[in-house]
Amino acid sequence: MKKARDLHLLLKTIRGISSTPKMDSSNRYCFSPILRWNPEVENYFIKAYGADHFSLISKALTRPSSYSCVRVNTLKSTSDAVIEKLLEIIKEKGFDGDCHSKEGSEPDENVGSPPEESLKKSPIVKCQIPGLEYVLFVKGSGPHVIDYGYVPGAPPKEVIVSRKCAEAVLRGAQVFVPGVLACSAHVEKGDTIAVSVALEQRNPNGGWAIDPYYFERNGLYIGQGTTSMSRAGLFRASEGIAVDMNDRVFRLPSFYDVLEGEIFLQNLPSIVTAHALDPQKGERILDMCAAPGGKTTAIAILMKDEGELVAIDRSHNKAQDIQKLASEMSLTCITTYKLDALKAIRQRNEVVDVNTDKSSNSLRFHDEKASSSTTEGFNSDKTCKDNVSNAIEDGGNYVSKADIRKAMRRMRNGPGRNQCLGGRVENSKGFYPDSFDRVLLDAPCSALGLRPRLFVGEETIDSLKRHATYQRRMFDQAVKLVRPGGVIVYSTCTINPGENEALVRYALNTYKFLSLASQNPRIGGPGLVGSCEFPDGRTEEWLRPGEEDFVQRFDPSSSLDTIGFFIAKFSVGSKDV
Repeated sequence: MKKARDLHLLLKTIRGISSTPKMDSSNRYCFSPILRWNPEVENYFIKAYGADHFSLISKALTRPSSYSCVRVNTLKSTSDAVIEKLLEIIKEKGFDGDCHSKEGSEPDENVGSPPEESLKKSPIVKCQIPGLEYVLFVKGSGPHVIDYGYVPGAPPKEVIVSRKCAEAVLRGAQVFVPGVLACSAHVEKGDTIAVSVALEQRNPNGGWAIDPYYFERNGLYIGQGTTSMSRAGLFRASEGIAVDMNDRVFRLPSFYDVLEGEIFLQNLPSIVTAHALDPQKGERILDMCAAPGGKTTAIAILMKDEGELVAIDRSHNKAQDIQKLASEMSLTCITTYKLDALKAIRQRNEVVDVNTDKSSNSLRFHDEKASSSTTEGFNSDKTCKDNVSNAIEDGGNYVSKADIRKAMRRMRNGPGRNQCLGGRVENSKGFYPDSFDRVLLDAPCSALGLRPRLFVGEETIDSLKRHATYQRRMFDQAVKLVRPGGVIVYSTCTINPGENEALVRYALNTYKFLSLASQNPRIGGPGLVGSCEFPDGRTEEWLRPGEEDFVQRFDPSSSLDTIGFFIAKFSVGSKDV
């Protein structure tokens, strides 16, 4: 716990000390967004957190963290080597990671006094938590007050961008053409231009729609930059950088195309999730909702790339992205399948096609033989036929002669380009019950913990309830897939207790053989104890006293200054109970 407190103090030093923000005289050209919640959702969160605490959470969600978290691929490099390379890159790009302002802008006073002397000397520091020394914090700065050149009666030239574009810019991206919604007249290439964001507004039908010409954009200016093309070019082009952001409200270094394969930009709670799973070499592990692959590759590295890590996603393109990331990081223990996590269970009496589905346990022997025969260069049809016949006998299912011939060709000639890393992703019909040592369910959620977040109005009590129902169905699958004595880790990126603590309550009430397990390292705070009663008479149960310290809840308004996140770890006992 002392190390965790030290980490909080370190990140608080990076972030600085708060005081009253400094605004320009127009009250318009600044960044001070206010999240507008559905009233029922807001009341629900106020019951969970209290009005003052929820106000702090809402404000924190509109801003990015004041640092970037980088995970080093320890199978290819070391923290010290990466720090040296990143410092050189930062030096070349002119980003010093400190709170020093550029000409024409200054840090907002709520950034406060400068960092400690040790942090002044380097914008990159190692995490001090035991086991997390391969995690690096790269210091940013902000919010900055920017001089947009406002003169009464003569507003600056301006580009209006979409919300998603603005959220990416706040994290360090440039303004790309697809994100531009509107632009002032008479803008030419090389002009200095203000950048503001158009947020969704209520329409007459009660829904939400973007109105880029909505005038009251007070407090929604995210910086200024130099146009890369004229106004006419902006609306003719379909891609490319529209505005080179050289004066930002928040300054975080971009790691796009930087040290590919050696580092991965990842939020701290996501890294902690992989450690909570505690993967061991040689185990068979399932990542149920694996895209985009950050946690998958973190788990593989903790396994020393030894064992079998199965990653699934229902989208072929997303599953392919996981495969490409694994290839980029030179990880070979990851096998990726296109599979809906809600259909992850295979019944033991199902017929298996050896050519279209390689994911079942009954065919693992066949896959291993196929791989080894390719490597050893078997050139005998008889040997191939014997191997295929053995696989069929092991599987206990009839396979046609045509399928046998295809399998023999694959064994002789290798898997083919589409079967290799970065190539085509195989489909799967699921896995047998009790076939994994550990299962990670990083469930699709309301994402109300992502930062920065500029709009949340579309979430209602009903939509939050649907998220929770969907997650419970996935959790049911996870429970069936993990063996007795195994481990399930459940995580979400949301502040919603209905998707967090309420899921834990459901799990413990439904499956008596599950118990909460301690997590290491423990960096997040305790979970929420109690319950919430809704106007319709429904009661949502959360944690009970004594359970709160077994989970980790990451509060975006805490000194850790990270995303809103939740982690629960379950030990699986005998299922015969």
